[in-house]
Amino acid sequence: MQVYLVGGAVRDAVLGLPITDKDFMVVGATPQVLLDLGFIQVGVDFPVFLHPKTQAEYALARIERKSGVGHTAFQVHADPSVRLEEDLIRRDLTINALAIEVKGLFDETPMTGKVIDFYGGLTDIQNRTLRHVSPAFSEDPLRVLRVARFFARFAPLGFSIHDSTAKLMQDIAKSGEMSSLSRERLYSEFVKAMRQPQGDQFIACLHQLDILPFILPTLAQHFNTPQNRQRTFTRLALACTLNLPIFSYFAMLLSDLPKDDLSDCLNRLNAPKSIRQFIQTFNHFHDTFIALPNISGNALLELLERTQAHKDSTKLIQLYDACHAYQGSPLSYPKQWLFDAITCYQSIGIADIDPTLTKKAIGDALSYLRCQALHKLLSNFQKTSVTRL
Repeated sequence: MQVYLVGGAVRDAVLGLPITDKDFMVVGATPQVLLDLGFIQVGVDFPVFLHPKTQAEYALARIERKSGVGHTAFQVHADPSVRLEEDLIRRDLTINALAIEVKGLFDETPMTGKVIDFYGGLTDIQNRTLRHVSPAFSEDPLRVLRVARFFARFAPLGFSIHDSTAKLMQDIAKSGEMSSLSRERLYSEFVKAMRQPQGDQFIACLHQLDILPFILPTLAQHFNTPQNRQRTFTRLALACTLNLPIFSYFAMLLSDLPKDDLSDCLNRLNAPKSIRQFIQTFNHFHDTFIALPNISGNALLELLERTQAHKDSTKLIQLYDACHAYQGSPLSYPKQWLFDAITCYQSIGIADIDPTLTKKAIGDALSYLRCQALHKLLSNFQKTSVTRL
């Protein structure tokens, strides 16, 4: 039995990056051997096991054969006779097909520290190239999105996609196999990719390789106008720089689309309700945020109540930050001013209205007084701003 540290951990170690996850491969063992040692099998048909102490994944060396359409249509063959190089040749990119032998199942210490590289991954790391390992790459449509995600992840290091790999990605898209990916998987891949430090490069990659029309056709059509495309990429890039929440990224990506096109994109991605609601709220209040504090007390009251900022300011501040990314520069008023508005709203309570009022009249009276207080706050801020000028 031989045990190897494989994949991303080896790649990141070579690149000098922090190692967040470790995956191992076991050559020369059977499932029963690992089960007897306390490992827990993940799934029924896939030979991956969780370590009883570290919970790291240990996979038996395996051979996969395409058996249908889509990224799950594979027959998996794992037995002690499968060699290390036979398993690694099924990997997506050469930089992920690297291995380091360790002492055993319960000792991660490297035997020698030498990186085992059958397919040129070390050279591709040196040359900053994302290149597929073998023609088997084209059997899995999910790899199109994975490569675009790796492109976004390693864009700060200057990586580019090899021409031959880019061609395979385009061929997969044109074949129609992208349609076999579930909407849930599409959304998951978009989230992982757009959370990268340069997540905008994920979308840029799909656009530049003309793959986006096979995933989000209405967004691709929107990008046919250079101004639309440039604005979107600029906003996405700033959202990544500001490290905004994921729903802000989707707002930067999709909020300029017409209503029907926006719905089409959200449905194709099976975007959760929270994403849809945030984009809807952002579209509704974007102009209000930009115009603040030169708005009416009623408009400010609606903003606070619709975002329920008087209970939790999180959504209000997230919208503020999204507007920063959307317009490409900080807003004309400090974020602290929004907290002042919340405090002003909260300062009006039941004790401030006529105690004889009932039902709807109570709410109307509270709204009136809060509107008046917010109007005064707006006026004072405007006067202060003029004085400073």
